[in-house]
Order: sequence, then structure tokens, then C-alpha cells
Amino acid sequence: MRLPIILIGLSLFSCDPEETFQNHLYQRFFINNYDKEIKIVYHSFGSSKTDEGDTIVTDTLIIPAYTKKAEYFEEGYSSEGIKEDNFKRIIEQNISVYNTINNVPKFELYVGVEFIKEWKGMADYLGSEINSPYNYNSWEIIKYDNLLKPSHGMFVYGEILFTISKEDIE
Repeated sequence: MRLPIILIGLSLFSCDPEETFQNHLYQRFFINNYDKEIKIVYHSFGSSKTDEGDTIVTDTLIIPAYTKKAEYFEEGYSSEGIKEDNFKRIIEQNISVYNTINNVPKFELYVGVEFIKEWKGMADYLGSEINSPYNYNSWEIIKYDNLLKPSHGMFVYGEILFTISKEDIE
């Protein structure tokens, strides 16, 4: 009984519940622009819910050669800035999910079982010379011509892309 009353009230105030109360986001992707499969391991710090304090949470993303793969390391997205196409703000808020307050998380890059490099630090503007998931300048945005509405009430406006190239591996 309460739901119809709420919906009627929202419609009286010109509020579209589907659009207003849903998640608006750009999906983060990692691109492997190298001729071999790569593996990205993300280490963050989470609560172990014990008296021992924080634990290291590890997630792995395996990306075949010349492929892009959606990233699900962090449950983060940003609806701020999306409707007005504020790409700078979209990148900052989406990449800042990799920051933690007390500890510095890190990404590790592997080709097969061979460790190639580690990226760590706090997200910031580091210039175009440094390719890092923590460098806002290393990410690019692709805005979709048409808004996607996948399941779970999320409106997807486009993609945020981080590319790993041959230069990162050599």
C-alpha cells in the first residue's frame, strides 16, 4: 500500500523514480594491448572482522591478448558528473576507489607466471609519461551514443579504459 502512495507523491513532484534512484555509471575496463595473455592482481586492505585488524584482499583479472575486460575489483562507481559529461570528475571518482586511507593498495602485472611490475600509490595526476592505474591521466573515457540499462537498475553511459601496452611489459 505504501509503494503506490510513494510513486504518486514522486510523480506529483516530477520525479522519475527509475531515473532518479538508480545507479548511473561508467564501467571500468582494462585493455591488454600486448600479444600475450596478462594477469593483473589487485591487493587492497579490508577488515578481517577479528581483533587482528586488517587483512589483504586479493583479486585477479586475466586478460587475453588484444582484449578488454571489465574490472570488478572494487564495488565503486560515480554518478556525479555523468549527466553533465564532466569527464574529469567521472575519472577522478571512479579511480579514487582504489585509494585507501591507512594503507596503500597495489596492482601487480604478470605475463604468465612472470612478475613484470607493481603499481602502487594514491590516485593523482601524474602526467602522460607514467602509465599507471593510479594516474588519472592514464585513463580515457568512451561515451556511448545510447544509454545502456543492464540488469540491477544500473544506467551505463560509457567506459573508463586503462590500457596496458608492450611498453609497460618490456
